[in-house]
Amino acid sequence: MQIAIAHQNKDVIRLFIHLITELNLDVCWSSHSGEQTLDLCRSKKPDLLLVQLDLEDMKGSELIKQVMHNTPTTIIAICHSIKLNSASVFEAMSAGALDAFSEPNSDEPDSIEELKHKISNIQKLHSSIDRIDSSKRAMPKTKTPLVAIGSSTGGPAALLSIFKNIPDNTNAIWVIIQHIDTQFSQGMAEWLNSQTSINIEIAENHQRPLPGHVYMAGTNDHLILNSIGCFEYIKDPVDYPFRPSVDVFFESAVIHWPHKLIGVLLTGMGRDGANGLLSLYNRGMYTIAQNKESCAVHGMPKAACELNAVNIELDVNDIAEAIMKQLS
Repeated sequence: MQIAIAHQNKDVIRLFIHLITELNLDVCWSSHSGEQTLDLCRSKKPDLLLVQLDLEDMKGSELIKQVMHNTPTTIIAICHSIKLNSASVFEAMSAGALDAFSEPNSDEPDSIEELKHKISNIQKLHSSIDRIDSSKRAMPKTKTPLVAIGSSTGGPAALLSIFKNIPDNTNAIWVIIQHIDTQFSQGMAEWLNSQTSINIEIAENHQRPLPGHVYMAGTNDHLILNSIGCFEYIKDPVDYPFRPSVDVFFESAVIHWPHKLIGVLLTGMGRDGANGLLSLYNRGMYTIAQNKESCAVHGMPKAACELNAVNIELDVNDIAEAIMKQLS
């Protein structure tokens, strides 16, 4: 996996190179400005780009947006403190960053190990091949419907577009599985709540979901629905590079939710969610994929379309209306 670094501080770049080398990975180039980064991405696109959010010549979210438009790749946004720059972090993730991280330093070895762990997981993401589950199940009776939404790169902006157009008194249970580190999940829920009329809450272990509520996976473990219809966080599959996994939740819902299901797969890199959406489709459920034109990264929806797991592809701004029609 080829990794690139965009950072103004040469000492930080040296630190990144050192820890990347320890992972037996390669740094293909480094840059000190937004414009230089765009040029280098065009000439030698990396598999992973580490981007400082406060480059002098370009706002981090704007740089990420341009990279994702011209030469889409996996991006981790780096800032001095994610806690003190939460707005910039979510702008970056909405523009297409997969993750964000407080700038590591040699005085905080735990932060360095955590970043190395993130990079290792992304390496697995690039090389992972998922199984195809083609098991078919009969259509259940319609009672309380469940809307399951999976998203990754560019997901915060896509989710905002959808929930801005969802009334706050639906009869459905809503569950969001966004690829996001546990330290960002509560902040992301609050960010969405501040811009919509919907109250999004973090799913709690052993909690029974209620109609009209919106829940979001909130840990680095996988969220599932268990055999008695309650939320549960599980570690397996331990080595799965997507955490929390959309596939794992979709599959658990197919097995354990006895009523109507609507599956939605939004923007994201890789294939997570495609197999799970196929299981929903084969059970006779309604499945929606975000179209290429409105995706930051079309990987996940594209994979689902290639499996013929999708009833309809839609612009992200039309997904809310389609869901509400299915719920009416």
